[in-house]
Amino acid sequence: MIVYADYNVAICEILHYKLYNNSIGNYKVLRKMKIPNWIIIFLFSGLVYFSFNAAEGINFEYPVKNPPLQTGVNTTPSCLDRSDIPDEEYHWLYIPSDPGELATYEYYGFLSGELIRAGMIDASDCPSGGLWLNGYANSCGLQKAHDAVVYLQNVYDDEILAEGQRVGVPPIMIKQLIRYESQFWPVQMDIYHYGLGHITYLGILNGMIWNPELYADACQAIYGGPCTDPYFQISRESDALLAGQFLALMDASCPSCEYTIDISKAERSIRYITETLLGYCKQTSQIIYNITNKPAKSTMTYATLWKLTLVNYNAGPMCVYDAVRLSYTSDDADMSWLVISNKMDENVCKLAVTYTNNITARYYDFQK
Repeated sequence: MIVYADYNVAICEILHYKLYNNSIGNYKVLRKMKIPNWIIIFLFSGLVYFSFNAAEGINFEYPVKNPPLQTGVNTTPSCLDRSDIPDEEYHWLYIPSDPGELATYEYYGFLSGELIRAGMIDASDCPSGGLWLNGYANSCGLQKAHDAVVYLQNVYDDEILAEGQRVGVPPIMIKQLIRYESQFWPVQMDIYHYGLGHITYLGILNGMIWNPELYADACQAIYGGPCTDPYFQISRESDALLAGQFLALMDASCPSCEYTIDISKAERSIRYITETLLGYCKQTSQIIYNITNKPAKSTMTYATLWKLTLVNYNAGPMCVYDAVRLSYTSDDADMSWLVISNKMDENVCKLAVTYTNNITARYYDFQK
């Protein structure tokens, strides 16, 4: 652990490493550095500002809550243009015709452990009650919980497919993201990550900024109807209240429900996760336009755009901005995922590349 003798050095180092979406780890790092809470709040507020300005080409003259949009670029066409999907990427970009095509039958140590700890699965005859010291299920616990785990990893497939088709976000990617983020356990984790998609406070704010449909969904869910003001005109207090209440809808904890989760509530949250991902894709498209002066679909494949969106979702827009800027050396530059991802040198960005590669790895064998 590095101990900083000067808060200014610490702040510069934190911003340099772009600690963005991994909020739980970020907070722990900051507290171990014995930085006061007021500075931590300032830093995370500043990261919201960086999020907006990354899509501005880091031009700080623009107002924080008014990122200008390029007409026809930051809307859905680039994020929805499926005309150039490479054969080797089809396994995660295919749109199933039936929810059953999304079915999986995996053993999940975390999910099994949560079910055992909640008393939903009786593993009392297993060694150590079916659990390792870290709370994950051991081999006996995995076997005991498997039927419930199979049910929970597939119970959301109808909504995943329906929302993916409605919004235009690849359904397989949605399911694999949920698998990677939460193992289908739709609760609040620690104090920062919520629900199936482990969405954070900064994440939901970013989603509402870049996708008006998500903001409309939040208003409908919290206030029972449309908000009277556009998102960029609401006060910061109202913004924070709306985001906090909206995040609470991602937490499907329910001690009196089967498996101690409200599955109907978790199913409804799939819509919000999908809309959030589209918001991130719109932001990513705008970043690419600001660097290249071309729509994203004119400079890279649909698959690369969505992989960069996953990087943005996981680690923030600066990883995308820096890598695309370094990669776009001319109009005929190679803007493939391999080239761009190799420009992500910093640790948080490298982790986001691994995150993206895991989500988009060949799991299903769909072919054209």
